Amino acid sequence: MFSFCNSIKSSQLNTYLVLQARSKSKTHWAKLKKKTGPKHKAMNHFDEFYGSVFGDKWEPMREALQRRSKYVAVVNNYGDAEETMQYLASRGAHCLKTLMNVQQDFNNQYLPQEPLEINNENKSNFQNYINQLQSDEIAKIYPQGEITPERLEITEEKILNSSNEELISDKELNTSSNLNEAIDQAEIDESRLILPSMGLSSDALYQYVPATKIKGLDEWVPESLHYSFYNNNNTDFPLLIEPETEFVFPEHLKVMTYEKDSEAYKFPEPKRCKTGVFNYYPLDCGSVVSVLALLLRAGDRVLELCAAPGGKALTTLQTLLPHVLVANDASISRSNRLVRVFRDYLLDYETNSSWSERVRVVRTDGRNYTDDQGFDKVLVDVPCTTDRHSVMEDDNNIFRPDRVKERLRIPELQSQLLVNALRLVKPGGAAVYSTCSLSPVQNDGVIHAALTQAFRNHGIIAAVKDLSVPFRALNSTLCLAEGSVKPKYGQLIIPDISANFGPTYVSRLVRLK
Repeated sequence: MFSFCNSIKSSQLNTYLVLQARSKSKTHWAKLKKKTGPKHKAMNHFDEFYGSVFGDKWEPMREALQRRSKYVAVVNNYGDAEETMQYLASRGAHCLKTLMNVQQDFNNQYLPQEPLEINNENKSNFQNYINQLQSDEIAKIYPQGEITPERLEITEEKILNSSNEELISDKELNTSSNLNEAIDQAEIDESRLILPSMGLSSDALYQYVPATKIKGLDEWVPESLHYSFYNNNNTDFPLLIEPETEFVFPEHLKVMTYEKDSEAYKFPEPKRCKTGVFNYYPLDCGSVVSVLALLLRAGDRVLELCAAPGGKALTTLQTLLPHVLVANDASISRSNRLVRVFRDYLLDYETNSSWSERVRVVRTDGRNYTDDQGFDKVLVDVPCTTDRHSVMEDDNNIFRPDRVKERLRIPELQSQLLVNALRLVKPGGAAVYSTCSLSPVQNDGVIHAALTQAFRNHGIIAAVKDLSVPFRALNSTLCLAEGSVKPKYGQLIIPDISANFGPTYVSRLVRLK
């Protein structure tokens, strides 16, 4: 009996020691703890959505997103520019313009590919439609008798393949179901309603995006279904996609970068020049590409609708081409940061009165910004899910519980900003839309939605300029999406371990009317 009791006590003691040892093993239990922070929610969301969009190409993108991003150095022309370039070259960096020229020569020699062209008949039909619109407007102002000029319903197929006589009246366009009507008529999946009585928090809604707006219990759909509402195959607006043939790298823009697979990828901290300004600005190469897509010309009047923190605006000024730059941002704190960048990089920014004439900082909602003179070029770098930041940092993460509504309304905000940009740009001018997201909803989807809204609400017609051919010169520097994952309306810079820039989406739209 005594031996049996001792064995029980010994067993209990061993159990206690085991439990005590396990309780001390904090590392072990931390590994078992469920990860629910914003960056983990973001990654789970991207795994589900981007995994279905990019397929087996998502895994290398995912790995690159979680690694340190790469930067280029935009050399400051108002400092010791030549000395700075020599200093960075001694550390293994190369001039981006030189790399692009070398790559372009290689492409021309070994990869000869003719750019896509729209035949003369299609161009003629599109021009006929524009002429018809102009005739309609004149007829409305100067009506003749009781004859009411008929407007035309526009689809891509009818513009490119039909004559004007075959186009039907605008009555059908006005009575056709729009997005809101289609949603109202759709059957609601009752199994997906989330009732307050269930006690679920807003965390349960992280995987959902509404079709148009937040409505309590109604119409919450996955982002993959949200994309279907921006179906690029169906258009009721004039759509023209044509190759860009006028691309020229700005003569005075100096950008230093490292080639793909280079062991050197990190630049030293910028330092003050003899003139008192910093010698270069570190920036993601995708941001530089957005500025290149503007195709700036001397004397341009330029607007950046969401300018903070200031890297793209500064790069625009480093081309020495704009006559006027208006840098707008709705946030006061971000606008102050923008001003600090100008103060640190533009010589005598606060004391030289010429800067106040050339550079204006405005603080207003980009959706409501107005200007009587119009702009030659407008850059719209919209708020987005900022994919890299979302999977790397919890601080200020768009996937935080208190930012659910803000995140769900991102595509709506983006399309409104782009529509206003198209209103502000002069006919013949260009608007460049960019994001730092891989989401097709925020990229091609917003382009499609904005072109639709701009045509329906304002009668604006814009052509999509395909930059595929000129941007092939960037192949030695960064990775552009190709094949099945290439966007329809723009270029997508994808993160890659060999060239970890982006993600950045860039689309160039030229206003025709």
